[in-house]
Amino acid sequence: MITTDSELIAALAERTSCDPGDLFMPVTWGRMRDTFSYPLDEAAAEQVMQKIIEEMTHVVETGVPAITDPASRYVWLHEMITHYQSCETRKVAIRVSDAGRMSAWAMSGYDYDPAADGWDLDPEDYDDELIAQVQTWEWWKQVKASGVRESWRMPSPYAGADSEVPIDRVLDERDSTGDESVYRRALKRIRDANYRDVDAWAHSGHEALSRADAVVGTTKQSNARRAAALDEALGFYQTGVIVGELSLPVGFTGVLPWSCIENRPFHRARHGLALAWWRLGDFDRAATVLWSGLWINPDDNQGLRDLLPLAESRIAYEDTHID
Repeated sequence: MITTDSELIAALAERTSCDPGDLFMPVTWGRMRDTFSYPLDEAAAEQVMQKIIEEMTHVVETGVPAITDPASRYVWLHEMITHYQSCETRKVAIRVSDAGRMSAWAMSGYDYDPAADGWDLDPEDYDDELIAQVQTWEWWKQVKASGVRESWRMPSPYAGADSEVPIDRVLDERDSTGDESVYRRALKRIRDANYRDVDAWAHSGHEALSRADAVVGTTKQSNARRAAALDEALGFYQTGVIVGELSLPVGFTGVLPWSCIENRPFHRARHGLALAWWRLGDFDRAATVLWSGLWINPDDNQGLRDLLPLAESRIAYEDTHID
């Protein structure tokens, strides 16, 4: 039986891993709107908590999908889901939006031309097997059909800063000490200090994925630990992706080349998002993210072209032997 706001907040914090301070307003506001009243028995409490969680995780719409086949454009996160994995994601998206947009910009004179820069390879320079493989890539056919597109650069969350980028220092410390718990706490400090640091969200997702992969066995407890780490990774990646999307123009149709280092955190977050969904058995969403990643970076410096057919074939991630 739940009889007070404090008890309900504690139950929600345990369920969602949200900070109790972030739960105060949703709980009190819900009660003030007369959507519920105390005492709450087990069934009523579950219903109230589910409603609050749904409100706190509802997606924030960013870009406007073009009226074209999703196979030939960027697919926004809000097109793939109605609710985020973590209530923190919506909070971060709203705070970043309210703080003012840091916009990506088109790089004049650096358009992407698939006829000149793409995968139509010279047989004299490449082996026949690769050239034949390229002919089977449906994503590449879509990229070629789209013609010349603008290349864009993401903003840096530390533009103008004189000091070292925090994530670089933290990664160096982890590599030198090997202390994952210290690394995890350091990533949280970066995220809390600068919500716009997409790379901090991406690397937080990587760290959670590593914890999931480190779980051995198939006992009920092992499976629960693995699932919890995967869910945590999914939340981090979704947050990084939405923060990145908030910098893109609403009708974005361009390319985000890997050669621009400012674009790499967004690509890392999206790559991780695909891997997390894939590990969770959500093949369709994983494939959509991979396909869309090839659309915005056709040079494919991350090897998404090798992962896409596996996800589309609905092959379980653990059966792929991907490093």
